[in-house]
Amino acid sequence: MKPFTLYIASFAFVTSLIDAASAQTQAPRSETIAKRGGEVNYLANCQRISLSTGLDYHASYMTWYADVDRSLHGPNLRPDSMSNEYRDWSKGGDYLRWEGQQQDIYFSDSGVTVQTHIDADAQSRDFTAYV
Repeated sequence: MKPFTLYIASFAFVTSLIDAASAQTQAPRSETIAKRGGEVNYLANCQRISLSTGLDYHASYMTWYADVDRSLHGPNLRPDSMSNEYRDWSKGGDYLRWEGQQQDIYFSDSGVTVQTHIDADAQSRDFTAYV
């Protein structure tokens, strides 16, 4: 009987691990990023220099980190994923305007497209606030 009892106990343990691993916490869209598991996206407007021409230009990116803490400090600050480069050609190739309009941002390394809807007053809100 003992081997049978041990077998049942270990089977129940594996089943509970599978259930725990497959359970995901989904926060409503209106909650802050910090409540969504610690992931974070950063919007970046950069001034780049073309290696072929030596001329500088503006470009916008979105980066994604699975862990907000790792994005703020540590030896490796590289994002887990980085979007393609974007420029606003209606304004002569300037930065994207993130606030007040929708953007569709593509991450070629993962094949994911993120659609942004950032409120026009987003810059006045706290870090991790839903905007």
